[in-house]
Amino acid sequence: MVKKRKIKKNKKKQKNTSLLLLSVVIIAGAGIYFLLGDSNEELPGNIRLPDYAYKSERVLTAYKVAVAYPEIGKAVPCYCGCRDVRNAQFPTGHKNLYNCFMDDLGRFTSHGANCFICVDEMLESYEMYKKGYSLREIRAAIDGKYAGRYADPTPTPWP
Repeated sequence: MVKKRKIKKNKKKQKNTSLLLLSVVIIAGAGIYFLLGDSNEELPGNIRLPDYAYKSERVLTAYKVAVAYPEIGKAVPCYCGCRDVRNAQFPTGHKNLYNCFMDDLGRFTSHGANCFICVDEMLESYEMYKKGYSLREIRAAIDGKYAGRYADPTPTPWP
């Protein structure tokens, strides 16, 4: 009789432990999903990001935003000094924040993956965009925050 009670108790204990473990896994998974939600921004078409875009969650999100919402980056100047970056991809330098992530032909550039200013500007612009700010309002906010802090801005026309 004692043996049967002990077996029942052990089975009940195992069941409670399993339920607790399952609950922890579900809660942890939900937490990770919500924490990384913005970085899972859907990309249009079947676009594959370059390896350097995966440097960090912030960099990855910035590249996804550049691909999904090019109008944001094309309306905002960059203040990191890239207006003077000259190479085969940008013979006259960058024209806007979008160029820190992609050129005008839609080819990726690694510049944004290595510059916290570019990433910060893109993510801040995107947050404002999600809240309903117009491109002109976003531009004015970025200019207000970054002008005079770093380098001269790219020659980006007003939206």
